[in-house]
Amino acid sequence: MTFRRAATLEELWPGEMLAVEVDNVKVLLVNFEGTVHAFENRCAHQAALLSKGRLEGNVLTCSAHHWCYDVCSGAGINPKSARLRRFATKVEDQEVLVDVDDDHDS
Repeated sequence: MTFRRAATLEELWPGEMLAVEVDNVKVLLVNFEGTVHAFENRCAHQAALLSKGRLEGNVLTCSAHHWCYDVCSGAGINPKSARLRRFATKVEDQEVLVDVDDDHDS
């Protein structure tokens, strides 16, 4: 795994999301209850930027056509068949690190 710096925890408080670019990949960071999750910043439907969407609790809603995702897993809520591309993350010394070279499923 190759982790790259994406942001700091100072830039991404719990309950917030942040669009960043890591190695030319558009990434959406989401801090849900102190755990940072990272996804490709595009909706599975028509590739709209998820960073323009709405985050309510653990539900991220795309602004274009209102597809909904669980930010803890990337799984689709509406529709259930959708899934976001998820990246491995870790936090070291208050820095958020993301590995965009490999999809992360858990």
